[in-house]
Amino acid sequence: MLGSFSLVKNMFQVLLWASCLVIRITPVLPMALDPCSAYISLNEPWRNTDHQLKEDDGQPACDNHVDGEWYRFTGMAGDAMPTFCIHENHCGTHAPIWLNGNHPQEVDGIVQRQACASFNGNCCLWNNTVEVKACPGGYYVYHLTKPSVCFHAYCGHENECEKNNGGCSEICVNLKNSYRCECGVGRVLGSDGKTCEDIEGCQNKNGGCSHSCRGYGTTYQCECPRGLVLSEDNHTCQVPMRCQSNAIEVNIPKDLVGGLEVFLTNTSCRGVSNGTHINIYFSLKTCGTVVDVVNDKIIASNLVTGLPKQMPGSNGDIIIRTSKLLIPVTCEFPRLYTISEGYVPNLRNSPLEIMGRSQGIFPFTLEIFKDNEFEEPYRETLPTLKLRDLLYFGIEPLVHVNGLETLVESCFATPTDKIDEILKHYLIRDGCVSDDSVKQYTSRDHLTKHFQVPVFKFVGKDHQVVFLHCRVLVCGVLDEQSRCAQGCNRRMRREARKDQETHLQNHLLTSGPIIIDRED
Repeated sequence: MLGSFSLVKNMFQVLLWASCLVIRITPVLPMALDPCSAYISLNEPWRNTDHQLKEDDGQPACDNHVDGEWYRFTGMAGDAMPTFCIHENHCGTHAPIWLNGNHPQEVDGIVQRQACASFNGNCCLWNNTVEVKACPGGYYVYHLTKPSVCFHAYCGHENECEKNNGGCSEICVNLKNSYRCECGVGRVLGSDGKTCEDIEGCQNKNGGCSHSCRGYGTTYQCECPRGLVLSEDNHTCQVPMRCQSNAIEVNIPKDLVGGLEVFLTNTSCRGVSNGTHINIYFSLKTCGTVVDVVNDKIIASNLVTGLPKQMPGSNGDIIIRTSKLLIPVTCEFPRLYTISEGYVPNLRNSPLEIMGRSQGIFPFTLEIFKDNEFEEPYRETLPTLKLRDLLYFGIEPLVHVNGLETLVESCFATPTDKIDEILKHYLIRDGCVSDDSVKQYTSRDHLTKHFQVPVFKFVGKDHQVVFLHCRVLVCGVLDEQSRCAQGCNRRMRREARKDQETHLQNHLLTSGPIIIDRED
């Protein structure tokens, strides 16, 4: 008699019960195919950026059949997605979809990029996230998602950089019917426009400085005009900006803007003048802001655009000094966080704020809750728990951003607030539950994690308090190869774990403690 049958993703087990005999059949799991050799070709001529939709073409194209597969552009469709804005009524549809970002190198593996749909004069009226991989044969494959509405279709374009990297010695940027070569920081293009040369001083290509270059004997230094600041590459001047956990603030000197109207990718988000600067304040979840996970960073990006005003402004702008202003805005946040806490948060302490390379903060808190509803944390008093009680705790982000998920890589307890305490007890290690009494609850989103564990104390009459320390890793939801997607993994390299612990020592929040009730 057939007892049970279950099919779960790639593995199934059939249990056949006959008398006292149990037979279990487990097939071999198939190997994951490399998308560079397992893709669907998109070769329709109308996908090419040169194809403009006309009235007699019939119904516009719609990629509602494209949904979650790997694709490659071939034939008359082109060999890559365009990386520049495509105006509406091109590529055989009303709202053509283009790639808002550069293509990766082969060594980068699979990366995430924003795909934008252009319509009604807005280059990115709609957007979603796609995956891209550079293949050994010099072509690209794309993991494309189904457009949210019709009529949207993915565009193809002839990639001028595909053959021999366009002849560029370093970076080749594909343009419409053309390309250009670029060099890394500290290097400039030679006279041939393709070869990169080292910069020796201000006399050579202005030292690579975007604005002023001042020589000091055998050395030199880049300088910026009033209102701009030098970026981390020490060569490029940029507008002042501030990265917060849930928003970005950009301050553009008014002298730089002149009579331009300033707005973001979503043109409804516009700058406001305070007399000396044009200020733009926007959320990570609005205004067309794209949040991606790249290597060890979370990157939030947008584009500030300035175009001439249609009429003089009320603030006296009657002339312009430039026809267009483009300012890429990027905030970087680290992916790894260590948060420590006693059984109960101490209200005198602030939430954890980790400083990213571009001064961004992406905070998490370790909350202690009153019950398994995980809605009401302890706030006013420090409760006393008995050994027979249950402890409910959770990792809570102070800002919820779509497209990201977390992995609680480790949680351990100590009798003091010191993270390097010799006496420690692991609840979670390498993403695996190491204490069988720990129970994880289903959370409301990909960033929040909730747990339950029976209250415990450390042996010894002097140990009446407990502190928790948790290490959290942030990943992209769509990255199937990420550490978060791996989940429980006990084979992590000791060297990598040591490096992480060293890096996280300076990013520690400690509060609490809770007193364990003494019982006879």
